[in-house]
Amino acid sequence: MSDTTATTPLPELQQAQFDAAELERLLRDIGACAQITEIIPKYAATGHVPENAAVTLDDGRRLLLDGGARAVQFRYRFQDADWWDTVMALPGGQFRLVRIQHHFDSAS
Repeated sequence: MSDTTATTPLPELQQAQFDAAELERLLRDIGACAQITEIIPKYAATGHVPENAAVTLDDGRRLLLDGGARAVQFRYRFQDADWWDTVMALPGGQFRLVRIQHHFDSAS
C-alpha cells in the first residue's frame, strides 16, 4: 500500500442485551423518531433473506417476540445518519442488539 492510499475506518459497533419490554421501547422510539428505510428479517442461521420482504416495524416486532425470525435488522435515518440495528432473539426471552451508524456518501 502506498502512503497516498487512504483507508476508511470501520464504523463503531454498539451492543446491548435486554428483555422484551426494552425491545418494545426501542421499536417505539425508532417508529416515533426515525425515518425507517428497510426492515430485513433473518429466518435461519444460513441462507438468504428473501428479496422484497416488505416487513413493517410491527411485523419485525412480532417476528422477534413470537420466535418467527432468528434476527431482524431495522435500518433507519436519524439525525442525518443511517443506522442499522440488528436485533437477535436469545434464549429466555432476551434479545441482543448490535447497532452500527453509517455515513453513506450521497454523491456516490
